[in-house]
Amino acid sequence: MSVRTRSFERRLASGKTARVLRIDPDRFDVLPLFTERATPAEDRLAQVLGEARLSAPLVPVPPASVRASRPEIREIDGLGPVNCLADRHCAAPDGAHLAAPLHLLRLAAARLARGELLVNANHFLFLPPELAGPWDAYGDPIGLTMADGIVETPPQLRRACLLMTRTGPAIRRLGFADCSITLPDGRRATPHAHGPAGRTDPLTAVALFHGSQGGASPVAPEAWDVAFVGRHAVALKPGGGMPIPRAGCVIRFASRTEAEAAPQITYDLAPDIAQGVQAGPVIVEDGVPTQAGRDIFAEETMRPDPARADAVAVSPHAWAADWSETRAARLSAGITAGGSLFFCAVEGTSSFFRKAGEAAGATLHDLACLMAEEGAQIAMHLDGGGSTQVFCEGGGALLTPRDVHHDLPDSPAQFDRPLPLALKLS
Repeated sequence: MSVRTRSFERRLASGKTARVLRIDPDRFDVLPLFTERATPAEDRLAQVLGEARLSAPLVPVPPASVRASRPEIREIDGLGPVNCLADRHCAAPDGAHLAAPLHLLRLAAARLARGELLVNANHFLFLPPELAGPWDAYGDPIGLTMADGIVETPPQLRRACLLMTRTGPAIRRLGFADCSITLPDGRRATPHAHGPAGRTDPLTAVALFHGSQGGASPVAPEAWDVAFVGRHAVALKPGGGMPIPRAGCVIRFASRTEAEAAPQITYDLAPDIAQGVQAGPVIVEDGVPTQAGRDIFAEETMRPDPARADAVAVSPHAWAADWSETRAARLSAGITAGGSLFFCAVEGTSSFFRKAGEAAGATLHDLACLMAEEGAQIAMHLDGGGSTQVFCEGGGALLTPRDVHHDLPDSPAQFDRPLPLALKLS
């Protein structure tokens, strides 16, 4: 049976007209493509588009799971010796950034069975302020990525997650403190609550905005801290002050022996969840748009200005957190009063077009009104702009991908933006 789709022209709440694709699947599965090596061609395309956007070189690195053949001691940002444990530790030239594996959904569609679809899903590290830490890479997912019951990257700030549970689809807000973290020997690490550093004892897990100090773990002379990108250890450091990966956490140990015995950890969430991704914000609740009488962007920390527990920039950095100004291609997921899942994709462009007025698609207000009109009791924004993609078996595009190349100002050329993961709709 094929996933049901319906394409139509819609006059949006803003008065603009856009092409909309409604998708009604029975379920979704998360494909964490970033856990696999990219092909040389995918690496090259990610470099071409990323370097044009960042105005800085990108150095492709393998998945965080790839261990270094020989750990390397490095001095990082004057913090003292850091024992790098993964191939991801490769030193980038001055001014360069690491680039995580990104993949073309058009190629990944080759895995689809007849009638299935692939869509984009979530935000990822995209701009220089998000790449300040030595373990952060362009393309790392922001927030929860959970596939077949395995959490590959944990939730961070408490934001909307699209989930597939035993009883059906759900949208819930989850944060780092909602995780349970298990070490290889069966012991548990305790996630720090949201807020400034309080717990500093061994087996405390800290994340950005959860017990961190300026983007690092608290200094403690007797401590041994391990940085994890997702589930995988990438670096070991004595004395605290370990830079915290945006796509993971730092766990404190009492000794080097204990720290070295934890090459991988397991994150657990509520036992009923099998699949999940995090993006946001929630745009419809109780059948009506959430913009009325509340600041949903502040609730989900989607702006850089709310009071925060850390001094580092929130991700996605410089994301256009407005209801009615920024127009772009959009993707949203909604759940009807009867519990049915559906998606609406609005065809448009990247919001990074430089010429005013050329960006096409929908505002968040447009998207929220559209989802409510289509029957959503609750709905959330997934990702948009140049990431908005829908592919069928064989790589056929149901919407026109429209990323832009910033060295070709507002070029009419159309690019498929490589992405870290996808949702398989079936």
